Amino acid sequence: MKTTAPFVVACSLAGMLGAQTPPCFSTNDLSTSVSNAIYSYSSAAPNTYAWQITPASSLAIQGLEVFTGNNYTSQVGTYMTLEIWDENASTGTPGTRLAGGTWIIDPTIGWQGASLDSVALLTANTNYWVVFTEPGWSTPPIEPGGAALTSMRLSGGAWAAAGTTALKSRLYCGLLDQANVVPFGTLCASSSNSIGTMFTNQPPTVGNAAFRVEGTGFAPGSVAFLVIGMIPQFPSIPIPGTASCFQSTDAMFTVVGTTGTGNVRAATASGHTSFGIPLPSSPAFQGFYFAPQLAVLDPGSAASIPFVTSNALQLTVY
Repeated sequence: MKTTAPFVVACSLAGMLGAQTPPCFSTNDLSTSVSNAIYSYSSAAPNTYAWQITPASSLAIQGLEVFTGNNYTSQVGTYMTLEIWDENASTGTPGTRLAGGTWIIDPTIGWQGASLDSVALLTANTNYWVVFTEPGWSTPPIEPGGAALTSMRLSGGAWAAAGTTALKSRLYCGLLDQANVVPFGTLCASSSNSIGTMFTNQPPTVGNAAFRVEGTGFAPGSVAFLVIGMIPQFPSIPIPGTASCFQSTDAMFTVVGTTGTGNVRAATASGHTSFGIPLPSSPAFQGFYFAPQLAVLDPGSAASIPFVTSNALQLTVY
């Protein structure tokens, strides 16, 4: 059954800015060896694949990554989605979606993914499924000769056996972070019980013109505000009038945008938003600190201020 997200989820500072936090569960993640094939393309629908995992200990998963890439996004679509599902005990197939997240595809093959719109509580020695949706022509996140997992493919609305393949995945017991990118603050649930999160798959390096922050798990087709602050020790404080949401950065700059409404092939993906923040190439920006956070309209909220907020990201350019 679906795990209900808590109304408020605490997300503490993951430590000093530095390397990415190790996953708490992974499959075939010790090398960069990956399939040299690409997935097929069908005009009927994006591709959805699933792999069965069985963690040896109970876990609370908040982030997911796979090892993939796609050089054809201008032709097939810009987004990917990762989800965790439980298992249908009667069929041995993916059962109910527990949590998921959507991100903009990085063409470069590597680890990429998203923070999740709920906390997926996994019980030890129980089967679950990592479900991956891609637009077509992506590199399969499969390691040749790796430890094979039972896999399935969604076909005509039903799950069909797809043999065994060696999924390259990482599951995180915390929101997705990166080198010099630390999630911070207290999260709040929307009127649909989804948690909106902010993350990035890009390193905040000097001269990275492609740097962006992304959000997932929000209401589709809503107004989204990116707030950027610059005070390193700014606390996470309650926002009066909201449904127990928090401000976790000072508001030095604000940019307006929207959340998407489509699937992984659409111009915008449902509940996802992104903001480009090109980083200057001058070495003088090394060590520069900033902290973005999202505030997104929640049309179903009964609160006097019907907005939900994401975690903030504490970033230091390197």
